[in-house]
Amino acid sequence: MRIRSGSGNAANEAMNDHAAQQLDTEPAPSGQPAGLCLVVHDEAELRSRLAGLVRRTAMTVSTVTATTAELAALPTEQLRGYAAVFLILEFTRRRGDRIGEPLAIVSRLRARAPAVAIFIFARHGDERWAVRAIKAGAADYWPIHSIDVPELASALLPILAPPRNAGGQRAAPAASTPAVAGYRILKKLAHSSAATVYLARSEDLGRSVALKVQPIKGHASDSDRQRFTRECEILSRLNHRSVADLIDYGITPDHLYLALEYFPCGSMRERLKHPVSEADARNYARQIAEALQVVHGAGILHRDVKPSNLMLTTDNHVVLIDFGSARAQLVARDSGRSTQTTATPYYVCPEQLDGRDPDQRADLYSLGIIFYEMLAGDLPYRAHDLAELFELHRTAPIPWLPVALSRYQPLINRLLAKNPDDRYASAAHFLDALNTFAD
Repeated sequence: MRIRSGSGNAANEAMNDHAAQQLDTEPAPSGQPAGLCLVVHDEAELRSRLAGLVRRTAMTVSTVTATTAELAALPTEQLRGYAAVFLILEFTRRRGDRIGEPLAIVSRLRARAPAVAIFIFARHGDERWAVRAIKAGAADYWPIHSIDVPELASALLPILAPPRNAGGQRAAPAASTPAVAGYRILKKLAHSSAATVYLARSEDLGRSVALKVQPIKGHASDSDRQRFTRECEILSRLNHRSVADLIDYGITPDHLYLALEYFPCGSMRERLKHPVSEADARNYARQIAEALQVVHGAGILHRDVKPSNLMLTTDNHVVLIDFGSARAQLVARDSGRSTQTTATPYYVCPEQLDGRDPDQRADLYSLGIIFYEMLAGDLPYRAHDLAELFELHRTAPIPWLPVALSRYQPLINRLLAKNPDDRYASAAHFLDALNTFAD
């Protein structure tokens, strides 16, 4: 998921609109199937406002409300009849409060009704609470003052009962949302020309996963299928906390899919939107190098190391994902040179741009770009078009770090050397050099 933070928007105005305060048990339009949802909080006015906001999603949904005591007394069978439970939770800590106490209700709900989606609307929460909420079993989390109505509608769509056709049978899911047995898709996380990544819930495991789905009919070429299969094979061979866990993969009549562990904290790309301290930059660089050491030790080149392929865990650990561009070194040697690169332009090394077969030092060049970006707060090379950017990678002098961080310049110079022979020979060599630095 994308953890949301920030101030109010149009939805904030909607929460205070008079129309949102009408009776919160208003049913869906006559003749339309409705998903019955329960809104829980001890303040009647706040429950009513949230129910009104849910109605603004234009989904076929009915809402009823309850206090926390009424929720606790609700028979389990009745609870399991709801499509979703909307919990408005207070995260203000008072003296004597325990850290996990506000989320105890989520764990109890998950134990009583495993199939019911739980949505958290937080007052005074932050990103750490969002992460804890997801770990406790919540399907999604919003600060209550900054709810995006279309996004809420998107989150509700998969959990509501699909409409029936004229014959009384349930209609097939919309073409835009694939059906993968054993997984309930909650929302779209990312999309590319080749595949889409969804937040989904595994029915077998009872946990959230990142479900990567690639269409077959009319979309996937033989090379796409080989690329997808290669990613599955590579991930299944790597068993390390610095590399994303492969949970499941397979083929349906319409899709290729793989299920990976889900990282609610997001990627390094989101982290780099905010300043990174010197200590954090050094720590992240060390962790990325350790991940590359594992990958390279297995004879694999990643070939697309970039911030969006580096996920963060709740304990601030870096995990490498997306091996769709990866290649085993032995395969690369046998297949001859290729002039095509799948790496992201801002992080690609000169030899890949020139069509030369890369080795592990190509991934170290990408690490160098990221390390510079963390330390300096900007990319080392920017350009108006790809041709100019590629030329900068090939020929431009390596830019200097800010004076206060100049002691790291020798490391950057080695990582970003134009000639791979001038770079560190391996991730282990870089780690040896990095370990000489301390606060």
